[in-house]
Amino acid sequence: MFFGTFDYIILVLIFLVNIVVWKFKIIRKRNWILYLVAFLFFGFVIPLLSVDFEIEKATKDQPIVDNFTLLYNYFRFPVWWFVGILQLLILRKRD
Repeated sequence: MFFGTFDYIILVLIFLVNIVVWKFKIIRKRNWILYLVAFLFFGFVIPLLSVDFEIEKATKDQPIVDNFTLLYNYFRFPVWWFVGILQLLILRKRD
């Protein structure tokens, strides 16, 4: 499973932000600050929070947790990087 509850909430928020940006034309031109913020959020912040929430959820009621149980969490980083690239392409299309 690539997405957990936290990931679905973030994806819905991203979808709603995209609708607001497209409907009200908030972003007028490309700027490097937008790309930097998107890089930081999709590259580090969101994947780290996603992994943290998933580890907390997976280890809540288990007395012994081995490392292979949580190995799938490392795949959250490339998945969020891909979502971030798609988001940047969508925002570029808007310009």
